[in-house]
Amino acid sequence: MQKIVPVLDLPLDKVCLWTDSTIVLAWLNMQPHMLKTFVSNRVAKIQSLCSNSQWRHVSSKCNPADVLSRGADAKDLRDNDLWWQGPEFLLRDITDPEECPYPKDKTYEQELKRNVTVSCAVTNDSDFLDKLLDLTNNYSKLIRILSFCCRFLKNCLHKNVETGFLTATELDNAEQLLIKQVQSTTFAKEITALQDGKSVPVSSKLKSLDPFLDSNSVLRVGGRLKNANLDYDAKHQIILPNGHKITKLIFEFYHKKYLHVGAQGLLHQVRLRYWPLNGKSTARMIVHNCVICYKNKPVIADQIMGNLPKERVTPILAFTNCGIDFCGPFLIKFKNQRKGIYSKIYVAIFICLSTKAIHLETVSDLSSEAFIASLKRFIARRGKMAMIITDNATNFKGAKSELNRLFNLIRKPDESLANYLSSERINWKLIPPRSPNFGGLWEAGVKSFKYHLKRTIGLYKVTLEEFNTIIIQIEGILNSRPLSPLSSDINEYEVLTPAHFLIGRPITAIPEPEIINISDNKLSRWQQLTKFTQIIWKRWQREYLNHLQQRYKW
Repeated sequence: MQKIVPVLDLPLDKVCLWTDSTIVLAWLNMQPHMLKTFVSNRVAKIQSLCSNSQWRHVSSKCNPADVLSRGADAKDLRDNDLWWQGPEFLLRDITDPEECPYPKDKTYEQELKRNVTVSCAVTNDSDFLDKLLDLTNNYSKLIRILSFCCRFLKNCLHKNVETGFLTATELDNAEQLLIKQVQSTTFAKEITALQDGKSVPVSSKLKSLDPFLDSNSVLRVGGRLKNANLDYDAKHQIILPNGHKITKLIFEFYHKKYLHVGAQGLLHQVRLRYWPLNGKSTARMIVHNCVICYKNKPVIADQIMGNLPKERVTPILAFTNCGIDFCGPFLIKFKNQRKGIYSKIYVAIFICLSTKAIHLETVSDLSSEAFIASLKRFIARRGKMAMIITDNATNFKGAKSELNRLFNLIRKPDESLANYLSSERINWKLIPPRSPNFGGLWEAGVKSFKYHLKRTIGLYKVTLEEFNTIIIQIEGILNSRPLSPLSSDINEYEVLTPAHFLIGRPITAIPEPEIINISDNKLSRWQQLTKFTQIIWKRWQREYLNHLQQRYKW
């Protein structure tokens, strides 16, 4: 039609198209979306090309196209009036279109799409929570499943359909919905009492927590920290029932998230958002039942613990007395390397003898030059130490000899400079040969570092940048471990960690007189900051130092 109409160059009022196929004519009178894909695409194309035309039916005996399509002799074609003049009804004035006969061929029905009716019935199933928790043992995957279910229900009720990746708001809403369902089954009496404006029963386990319902009807800890400068989740944790599967899934999720941290560290991370009942036992059970932790747990030798040296029990700035050890080698690869020889790398561990704070540095080899370079990087970031204690490794002895030679060279030309360097000189101490028990503190640091590293990368080969990222994250986790056992009191929201001694103090701070017992209104602003620092050391002496009194190995 697009080629014939322009060639005729005649004024046309309307265009009528005739066909003897009742099936095709029935398809053309339908909407394309009601047909299957193959026929639907061609019907839509024909309708777009003939949008201003009318389709009508002609019988096969009156169709001139059949004369040519079925084959005809030239002599017969010359005397055929149907071919030259067309059917007789075209000579009449046709106003109304004829009705298309309904096709009786089954081919017409085969190309129609089936009408599928979708119905959704909402029921109140008491076993919904149990069926949902049986789907997976991964807490993150469980929240995502529930988030997609909530999105589906929302799209069914609203015209604005949401697609794409899940948002943080959807995940939070799904988590609150799941926890609210768990709390409604385990704390039904307490929630009913709070909804009626009453307090929880005296016999309830939640009585000491002063629980309340937030704006989303989630049961949270009330406590006495409403005026504390903390996040809302840290002041009012979500209460979790003891022994419930959702509680175990949350503990397992945080245990894997923080690189298989121990029981105390696991409980500390969970309590930043949740308050599980009997959380200590749950944390110990999760760590004890972890298969990866069990496989990587070394055999501990039973030895008598000796008296602690003076450097371990004297309050002093972090890393003033420092122990150093190496661990490795670890194999790393270059970026985009798929095969070939991997490079070796080592990790130097610096550990503070008084606060157990840890600093990790990557070292290319075990030479004295590499160790001196790592020592310079450490001093530039953490400050100069007063004493270094190491074992009798060859690289440590060589580094000590090299530093002594440099001090002797500098001492000769300038006496004042030599005196200054002597006053600031680092005291280097080596433990007795073949006595690893003297270096138990940094050996424990090596153990803690490997504990997280093996569970993080396993047998995978990483690049240098990825390796540095992992060890710095492990350093932050190790410096966030509690130095003393966690308290069961809900008002003790903060625990003493090595990070308290690393943040918020100058590197070259000088000793200050003790001002803990002086009232704040008698102190200046700087003295108040000094008092806060001394309170931290007082907690170190009261909580952590007393914890070292017992001998756990005999």
